[in-house]
Amino acid sequence: MQKEYVFKEDSSLEHYTADAYVVRCTDNRFRGVFKHFIKHLGFEDIDAASPPGGAKVFASPTKDEDREVALEKIRLLTPVHHIRRVVLFTHVDCAAYGGSLRFNNDEEQEFEFHSSELKRAAEVIRERFPDLAVETYFIDNKGIVRVGQ
Repeated sequence: MQKEYVFKEDSSLEHYTADAYVVRCTDNRFRGVFKHFIKHLGFEDIDAASPPGGAKVFASPTKDEDREVALEKIRLLTPVHHIRRVVLFTHVDCAAYGGSLRFNNDEEQEFEFHSSELKRAAEVIRERFPDLAVETYFIDNKGIVRVGQ
């Protein structure tokens, strides 16, 4: 059978070094600030995952199997793309967490909750991959806040 391309563009088959493995939520409302922040960090190549809730998949997954699948992705990609850094995100009004209504639209309460979730997610990754640096961030409508160390 002959290939018939519907779109044609050459891609390099050379492996790259990922600046980080980045996990953020599927929700695309914050794509602009996320994109600019990744550029601000100086990242050129990232390996990315976008499960609903972002770092929730590590902190409080719907099913334990979801956490294991997410951890397996890190295990597989780390040696291939020489990953040394994991960057985790959650965001305000995340449907996977019940949205801002879950917190009665109390911004401080919501931020504290997400800070706790991000801390838990980082602990899960550090426990499994102690050689990886882990950073955690919370996105809201004003920007990005670093959570933790």
